[in-house]
Amino acid sequence: MTISENKIYPRTGDTQTVYLKSVITNDRIKIGDYTMYNDFVHDPREFEKNNVL
Repeated sequence: MTISENKIYPRTGDTQTVYLKSVITNDRIKIGDYTMYNDFVHDPREFEKNNVL
């Protein structure tokens, strides 16, 4: 099974959880193909802005 690079949300209706590989733009950040990230406070698509120094 592979995940499309365009698929951001793993579950329908859940906008607090994303596949990180689909939202990371910095090629120096290495993550797995199925790594998910959940953020209840901020937009999880902004992972780099909110969590990477």
